[in-house]
Amino acid sequence: MAVPLLRTLILYFAVIAAVRLMGKRQIGELDPSELVVTILVSDLAAVPMQDLGIPMVSGLIPIATLIVLEILLSFLALKSRFFRRLLNGQPAIIIRGGKLDIKKLRQMRLTTDEVIETLRKQNVSSVADVKYGVIEPDGSLTVVLKQPQQQVTAEMLGLTPKDAGLPLVVVSDGKLVNRSLQLLHLDPRDIENRLKNQSVALSDVFLMTLDDCGNTFLQRKEGR
Repeated sequence: MAVPLLRTLILYFAVIAAVRLMGKRQIGELDPSELVVTILVSDLAAVPMQDLGIPMVSGLIPIATLIVLEILLSFLALKSRFFRRLLNGQPAIIIRGGKLDIKKLRQMRLTTDEVIETLRKQNVSSVADVKYGVIEPDGSLTVVLKQPQQQVTAEMLGLTPKDAGLPLVVVSDGKLVNRSLQLLHLDPRDIENRLKNQSVALSDVFLMTLDDCGNTFLQRKEGR
């Protein structure tokens, strides 16, 4: 009983490490080579996990080889534009000036239903509203709307809204988050003084966020 459990734990952490080494991407955003490596790594880990007669090394070595290969290919893709296109492909424009490129759709084996469905998910009601529609190498559709359909911005209205930065969690469930304080170049006393000015105790805070522009969000614990 202990041996299968130990093998499973080792292979589990090996796969986690492999995915971490590949970088932080969502499954839907994987390049073709990354998707292939992810599938192969999961298959390679499953074999020694299920068959105790197969040595653990027989699963770990192929996984390590694939990850090293993926890192090497990623490095080459960074250095060579030609190799990057060869490995991952290149964007394809399927909509121009509010009209579908029928030839490109057939080449990519995309149906009009798939295109319309993807546009709806991006809150685009009509192909006629799209200036450019681009299929990215990861398979997602990027849309550039025509000017009348673009969202109104503060710049268009001549407004200067209040500046905002990246909110970081500085207090979580009554405890200070030291990493966030370091990024904001603050110490615990600064947060305690902010809370004191609002007559709030640190232990009563469920969540507090702060950005580098001074914008704060504070939520107390229930019943406090």
